[in-house]
Amino acid sequence: MDTSEAITISYSGGKGFEILVDPDLAKEAKMEGKDHDIQRLLFVQDVFTDAGSGERASVSELEAEFGTDKMMEAAEQIFEKGKMQLTTEQKAEIREDKWKQLVNMIARRAQNPQTGNPHPPNRVENALEEAGYNVDWDSDMEEAFDEATDLLKPIIPISLQEKTVAIRMPVDKTGKAYDRIQQVADLEEEQWGSDYFTAKVTLPAGVLTELMEDIQEFTGGEAEMKEY
Repeated sequence: MDTSEAITISYSGGKGFEILVDPDLAKEAKMEGKDHDIQRLLFVQDVFTDAGSGERASVSELEAEFGTDKMMEAAEQIFEKGKMQLTTEQKAEIREDKWKQLVNMIARRAQNPQTGNPHPPNRVENALEEAGYNVDWDSDMEEAFDEATDLLKPIIPISLQEKTVAIRMPVDKTGKAYDRIQQVADLEEEQWGSDYFTAKVTLPAGVLTELMEDIQEFTGGEAEMKEY
């Protein structure tokens, strides 16, 4: 079988293991969080100790490392925990997506202190190019935001004013909303009751509207938010 178009996912535990996967399906599942069927992802229905030389893992090796003699269960663990080798084209696509994401993050979160309004995305993009800033395919976007805004300050006026907000939402609907809060805000206080979760958070002023919209979506409109 021609595996030239496959990419490798490598897992290092007590021993090294590899699987060969479809590049597009694997990227969608591993990088974008889409649902997947491990059998459809695998380019070759097997687990290897060295895919390059075709050395297949034995049943005893799978049992010792993954606690199962079922190849698909072991392959699933390798896919979830392993490191994926992306193609050059995939890295370029991810880099372009992250560049657009960074521009939009700055346009939403940062304000022009002279007008109190956000900078238009095209102005942000031009300023980033003038600053010579480049985002990498594997960049953490919050770190990229901090780095980029520091570089932009000598080029365009930027304010990252913060706001403090009280949040109240049903406990049974906090999952995704809580994760989102942790991504963009500092939790100053939090309290878990039997029915409701309450918190006091501090975040950039430009993120507030975005966070409120996300929380209402995640909680079905049952959240309450109030600025201090």
